[in-house]
Amino acid sequence: MTTYYHRKDIVAHMLHELRAVLGAEVITTEVRRALESKLRIEWGGQEVYVKKTGNVADERAQAIRDQYNMCNRRELMEEYGISRGHFYKIVKGG
Repeated sequence: MTTYYHRKDIVAHMLHELRAVLGAEVITTEVRRALESKLRIEWGGQEVYVKKTGNVADERAQAIRDQYNMCNRRELMEEYGISRGHFYKIVKGG
């Protein structure tokens, strides 16, 4: 259950996912509140970059290269939400 609130609030989303994976026995309400407090004190108000790792980024880059036909750069940039520079880095194999 990913709600609009969770998509906009990384802390709430991460805690929701942790509870879904580990279970309510491990991530009790008390544990969730403690984790949330620590995360918000440490990271609150900051813009955080979460790097895509390994397979996800590699698969996306390969999909872009496979779909590129020398005429659809703008469409692919929009579809994948990437900048022109990043697009060309991917196409060149970087």
